[in-house]
Amino acid sequence: MRDQDFTRTRKQPFVATLLLMLNLLRKSLVVEIDGFVRHLNEKLSSRNTQDFTSSAFIQNRNKIKPEVFNYLSQVIVENFYTQENSNLKLFNGFRILGVDGMNITLPFTQALKKRYGEVKNQTDTVVVQARASVLYDVLNRLALDSVLESTSVGERELALRHSVQWRENDLIIYDRGYPSYDFIHEHIKGDVAYLIRVKTTHSSVVKAFVESGKKTKVTAILPKENQSFKDKGYDKDSKITLRLVRIDLPGGEVEVLMTSLLDSQKFPSKIFKELYFLRWKIETFYDELKNKLKVEHF
Repeated sequence: MRDQDFTRTRKQPFVATLLLMLNLLRKSLVVEIDGFVRHLNEKLSSRNTQDFTSSAFIQNRNKIKPEVFNYLSQVIVENFYTQENSNLKLFNGFRILGVDGMNITLPFTQALKKRYGEVKNQTDTVVVQARASVLYDVLNRLALDSVLESTSVGERELALRHSVQWRENDLIIYDRGYPSYDFIHEHIKGDVAYLIRVKTTHSSVVKAFVESGKKTKVTAILPKENQSFKDKGYDKDSKITLRLVRIDLPGGEVEVLMTSLLDSQKFPSKIFKELYFLRWKIETFYDELKNKLKVEHF
């Protein structure tokens, strides 16, 4: 945090502090520190790591910028997606990514209240909450990007902020809260494929498709006419060609998926049920964040 931090030789240097923070601390700090020091001395016998107190750790932890975790995360991501990585999992050459949002309850402080705002939870208690959005590789179980914002910022806007991590041959899967002409247009600009679940009543085009009983159809959508097209990069006559796929669920419910994968020979309709279901893995990741990593337990 400051130039003077970690410049003096201490029992607990920067690297040791950071390594301990990465260890998913669950027990008391005294127990965690004792096990950590013994582990380092056993594995790195040439380096004599000295014991340190819980108080010293807490003070040193406050000297580390949170940005270091974003940096280390990107190091992991960049070293994972290489041609040499034989463990990399793809689908038809695509990196399969899921995006979803969730609300996170934050400590009730004036600074956080000013930054993120306050809401009432299920028990009608006023709390500070923020909206998180994560771009997640569902096949390789790797979080590529995350943002934390006020709950007043919509999920679509947060999802588009992940575009800094988009790559050629990405296929991004979204749930029903995301589809819009603008949103799809941004994916076309970014040259990435998409698969989005839409409500059966989403638009007249989707309604007609459901009523037709067809399994799949390549069609086109237009932007809403009653909007400003200033700085949009398209006008009221700009068509987007896309494909609709019908999924009949065992209970009789109909799901409709909207996708840029137009080639029915290369991507037959029967693959989309399983492909869309892969999105569920980001829900599992959020469960890990809340219930294993205890992200709300500050």
